[in-house]
Amino acid sequence: MSINAFVDQGFSPGREFCEKFLSSSEFTVETLQLISSGASRAKKGELALNIVNALEAGKLTADEILLAYVKQSRTWLSLKKGACTVTPQLNSAASLLQEFGNEGWYGPIHEPNQPNKKWYIRTRRIVDYVRRGSGDASQTDERYIRWSVIAELAQDYVALSWNGFTFSSITSERIEPSQFPFWHHIPVFFDELAEHCRVQWSYPNLHKLVLHDMWDKYLNHSPYKWRHLRIRAEASGLAINAHSAGVQEIDVKGLQALSEKLANSVLDKLGLVGDPEKIHDAEEAILLTLVQKWGTKSYEFQLDQELSQAEMEIDELKKVKIKRLLKAHCYFGLKPNSTTQDSLQHLKCYSGYYGGSTSVLEFLLRELGL
Repeated sequence: MSINAFVDQGFSPGREFCEKFLSSSEFTVETLQLISSGASRAKKGELALNIVNALEAGKLTADEILLAYVKQSRTWLSLKKGACTVTPQLNSAASLLQEFGNEGWYGPIHEPNQPNKKWYIRTRRIVDYVRRGSGDASQTDERYIRWSVIAELAQDYVALSWNGFTFSSITSERIEPSQFPFWHHIPVFFDELAEHCRVQWSYPNLHKLVLHDMWDKYLNHSPYKWRHLRIRAEASGLAINAHSAGVQEIDVKGLQALSEKLANSVLDKLGLVGDPEKIHDAEEAILLTLVQKWGTKSYEFQLDQELSQAEMEIDELKKVKIKRLLKAHCYFGLKPNSTTQDSLQHLKCYSGYYGGSTSVLEFLLRELGL
């Protein structure tokens, strides 16, 4: 089973460990190319080896490697607001390139042209079990996953980003693959860093920001295209788990189709079918109720912008008619006592055209005025 995290197979500290870490899923090929000046078309393992050689030769510094590492986009994101002026000196981040290390906080990692921003890394050791051999001769071995959560710290916010993964735990003497429950650990990491920085952070109201402020600003406002993709809601004893079909489908099903069907049914009963304006108003009212007012636990959407002819003439945007702004699944953290993801306010971020956690964070910070 492939694990989307760094798995230590007992690598020797130093050169071997560094090479294996760079070759792992913790680094993308694009990041390795960036570290090695982006000129090489070598495979991932070759890029990692070149970087290790450059590090040992003094042509690269640990800080250069680590800065590229922490600035990578990841799948998950959680954000808090608050003023911070303290820069605590914690464990040496450079040591993470050479050895597994202990659980804890490492950093800071600085970028010269961004003096008001720094990064920290929080590592956690997770036991992963693997069965070797078969039958009576099989045995269960332990290996260790180093899960890393990246903290981006500025004067008025802190953002944690990370990747999820599936690991194997032992349940009733059986090895069972399961999703690592990161939602139990992220709140603890926020509290630890707040104590180090002697600051009190608080979550922004993501529910209000997305389902009210941003909706009012972008939904049905040209040139923006807002698309509802998924909702998980629960109220009055009724749970809703609906999602829209793929973008390529002409007959888009899901939330909007459900709203249209309900609107037509109601208007038919009232004898108002055939009035396009009333149908549109009814659909909007139903959709608003489903998404905004039905105990929404999580909501997924995408926001795009249609470019004008003048904007399309710009070299970097030539032939591009749509600018991809944001795609995310927002968990609003409205069930703090839950044992599921609904206990934590966070977002699942999509890569590719939408840029992952980095792009989502930039967008949210602009909307929040931070």
